[in-house]
Amino acid sequence: MDSTPAPLSHTVRLTVRFKESDLLGIVWHGNYVTYLEDARQALGVQIGLSYEDFIRERYAAPIVDLRLQYKKSARYGDKLDVTASLQWMEVPKLVHRYEVRRASDHELLTVAETTQVLLHPDGGLALNFPPFVEAVRARWRRGEINAGGPTQPSPFG
Repeated sequence: MDSTPAPLSHTVRLTVRFKESDLLGIVWHGNYVTYLEDARQALGVQIGLSYEDFIRERYAAPIVDLRLQYKKSARYGDKLDVTASLQWMEVPKLVHRYEVRRASDHELLTVAETTQVLLHPDGGLALNFPPFVEAVRARWRRGEINAGGPTQPSPFG
């Protein structure tokens, strides 16, 4: 019996900007969703499942579930390491788990999970992984994808 491949993970480093915090210098809770998206997109670029790949294939992958647990506050000026990890699924959906840590002390600030379904170009729910996603999954199962590596600055902000 085949074992489940390990999650594919990628970490981006970003700096909390002034506009993302309140008058006390604490990051407004809604900005964490953007941080997660930055990490998820950077991972997608690394493994061949970027927004551009979905646009080219005319598939959509809307988020249908988002869960966040806030443990500690980030503050204006903090450098954050945001890790997105794509989980192996047997059904056609994309599940990412996230950690947001302060880079200076590695304190865990937030954990989260998103679930995306896959929609055909006609808008119907995909009951199987589309060929371009299946190709990534085949490389993943064979151990040919290395999405990890050193923390990268976020190209998204």
